[in-house]
Amino acid sequence: MQQKFLPLLLIALLVYALTGVQGIDVPRPRGVSLVKAPLYQPQPDGKWSCIDGSRTIPFTQINDDYCDCADGSDEPGTAACPNGQFHCLNTGHQSVDIPSSQVQDGICDCCDGSDELEESQCENTCVALGAAAAIQRRNEAELHMKGAEKRQEMINRGKQLKADRSARRSELNARIKEQEALKTEKEQLKATAEALEHEAVEAFKEQQRELDADTAQAEQEPQQMRQEASLTFVRYDTNKDGFVEITELMVDMNLDRDRNGVVTVEEAKYFLDERDRMDLDAFITLAWPRIKPLKMLADGLFQPPVSTPAEERAPQQDNSKDAQQLEPEPTGEHADMDVPDEEDGEDEEQYDDEEPDVGVGEATPDVETTTAAPIYDPETQRLIEQANEARNAYEEVARHIREIEHEIKELDEQEGKDYGPNEEWSVLDGECYTFEDREYVYTLCPFDRVSQKPRNGGAETTLGRWDQWVGEGANKYTKQRYAQGAACWNGPQRSAIINIKCALEPRITSVSEPNRCEYYYEFETPAACDSDAYTASAQSQHDEL
Repeated sequence: MQQKFLPLLLIALLVYALTGVQGIDVPRPRGVSLVKAPLYQPQPDGKWSCIDGSRTIPFTQINDDYCDCADGSDEPGTAACPNGQFHCLNTGHQSVDIPSSQVQDGICDCCDGSDELEESQCENTCVALGAAAAIQRRNEAELHMKGAEKRQEMINRGKQLKADRSARRSELNARIKEQEALKTEKEQLKATAEALEHEAVEAFKEQQRELDADTAQAEQEPQQMRQEASLTFVRYDTNKDGFVEITELMVDMNLDRDRNGVVTVEEAKYFLDERDRMDLDAFITLAWPRIKPLKMLADGLFQPPVSTPAEERAPQQDNSKDAQQLEPEPTGEHADMDVPDEEDGEDEEQYDDEEPDVGVGEATPDVETTTAAPIYDPETQRLIEQANEARNAYEEVARHIREIEHEIKELDEQEGKDYGPNEEWSVLDGECYTFEDREYVYTLCPFDRVSQKPRNGGAETTLGRWDQWVGEGANKYTKQRYAQGAACWNGPQRSAIINIKCALEPRITSVSEPNRCEYYYEFETPAACDSDAYTASAQSQHDEL
């Protein structure tokens, strides 16, 4: 209980001491304070030196309504010097200094009326003002005492948060070492699995390429065989009746199987599958497989197993003559067959450069085609799955490391912020407070950012981001600055100053924009309720008085 009323007792003693000291009658010129009274004593010869030492004048010239000293110190009680100072004693209240230009201007600036002549009849309001100031100081002292209790809670929480951050930092340091070691292990497993996967996939691709080539060749061979057979059928069908007959084959010496210089009926019927004649489809299916090897032999595509040079030359000469004879032009019903024609080729080349007539209509959008995933053999698929598992395991560890590094960065940023000598401001980090006026909703997130947003909707504008404390001297923790906000139109970047006062609950009391793009927040919080600092300030004020 005694500690609770100690600040009130000090305030009462301060008022009493102030009144007592001011009541002492020390001889001095009008407008001179008690502190400066020793500077206004005459020398033995009746002279007096200006306080700045610029010149010496008769003591009687002080307050003679004529400015003799450059610093205006010879006219403290008149308005003669523009840079002079008049001291209001204000007994019963707080003494103040006012510009000497306000002396005898018809306005009562001092609460005791000492700046004006008695004829002005200034009312002495110092006692009433002193009493009101005493009540205000008492209320402020009580507010600081109650707020100090909450501030102490914030200090305890702030210190606990700091300890928790330190412990968490140590834990994360140990975890990241473990994860780095695990990452190295997973990276090696991933490299091994990917090497096996690459080897298996490349082998599969090579097999697939060979299979595709064989498939393409197999698909092309029937079509090529049919075309070759059709051309040969046309050459054999000299009478153009749509059939190849025995007599039409007997003229082709390439079909002389026994090489006796004559193609017999039996030899011809062998190629016609013992038939007298054969249409195109039967020729392609039955005759051409027997005729083609002999044609290839005649064209020199491969050599027979046993032959002599003399035997080879004679048949080749005869065959060349017969081949020249068997070049009839396709007519009649064979003209519709797919037979290459030089003239047709020329016609095609003639119209290649012409624009095709696509008509009039809407363009059809291209349809995206997706390539189906290859179907691997079981062993290759197993190696691919193992590689995927190894990659996923590696990425999982890498993701954990990134998360830990991000959390460590946030902890380091918090440790770099000035939360006050006792960590009392740490509790406000992460909280946000709002204030609404007629146009905007203002937001303050201590140690992060300040912003404004139109009440009727619209985008939020950043007014500034946390910069530093900017209070002066012992009052460092009474003012914050937020800088690097969004740029104004054709102006500077926005910034904000937060003036902080003691209160039992945190809140924004007002927001203003005294200068373009410069904002001022008035913010109250128990963190500013330092009863010790308040008592020391009151004691310092008493000492000055």
